[in-house]
Amino acid sequence: MFFFGKKESEIIKSFMKHLDAVEETLESFREFMDAYLDGREDFEDLALKTINAESAADRLRRETETMMYSGAFLPNFRGDLLGLIEAVDVIADRAETVARLVNLQRTEFPDDIRGDIRKQVGVSIKAYKALKRAIRTMFEDVDEAAECVVETEKLEHQEDEIEWQLIKKLFSLDVERAVKLEVREVIGLIGDIADLSEDASDRVEIILLKRRV
Repeated sequence: MFFFGKKESEIIKSFMKHLDAVEETLESFREFMDAYLDGREDFEDLALKTINAESAADRLRRETETMMYSGAFLPNFRGDLLGLIEAVDVIADRAETVARLVNLQRTEFPDDIRGDIRKQVGVSIKAYKALKRAIRTMFEDVDEAAECVVETEKLEHQEDEIEWQLIKKLFSLDVERAVKLEVREVIGLIGDIADLSEDASDRVEIILLKRRV
């Protein structure tokens, strides 16, 4: 499907490393949320781990973009790929934002929704992993990449339903309104991980459509 020279191949390798770094950020975020919801003492260390992982992902993003600005790829494809890299990087940034926020404000998650929060985090990360597979395969197999795009969309819709039911459940609980609003904000930010993954998958779909023409 794609035919690239040595410079382009090196950039793609760098982008793949960035994808791995974003996933590492998300997995660190999952560890943080599990620790926080369990009331473990190491949650602050795991928040820092998430922050550091996001910083590493951001450095890889900048390195990859610098390589691309050297003139690799045709201009049209270069712009599409730069947009995709930026869209992926924002996903790691959102996970870091939630870790910072929860750690800073010591969010009081009611016991009745802690399991739902874990489920939301899990599905959101699954959406990113489907996106990652779409990007990894788009350089080799158009059909497989397209299937991964569809999977990303399905997981985002699944997360939407979990998020909506979670919010309904939250506001039915007998807890202070200030707590509800604080938790509602966190729920929305967690949901952004899936939403942003779908947004990035839309960019993959556009690239695939262009390559089919």
